[in-house]
Amino acid sequence: MTALIWLIHLALNVLFLLLLARCVISWVRPSHYHPVVRWVEDVTEPLLRPIRNILPPWKTWGIDFSPLIVLVLANIAARVLISLLAGIG
Repeated sequence: MTALIWLIHLALNVLFLLLLARCVISWVRPSHYHPVVRWVEDVTEPLLRPIRNILPPWKTWGIDFSPLIVLVLANIAARVLISLLAGIG
């Protein structure tokens, strides 16, 4: 059971790093054709797009809150899952 909880923490940390990289990429604006930039965008876009559909940046004065919202939702889901797993084990 502890290995599964550790794996959930690891996945949450990887998600955090990917979203942080996505935010930095949006500030720095490197070449969109760079393979690392494309990979980070390809991995994070399916998570960010539904939030952007609900809350587009033009409704929030040009600020994109979708990475923050995805991170908060993932953190809540991980905490609920870990508490359920801890209750089982």
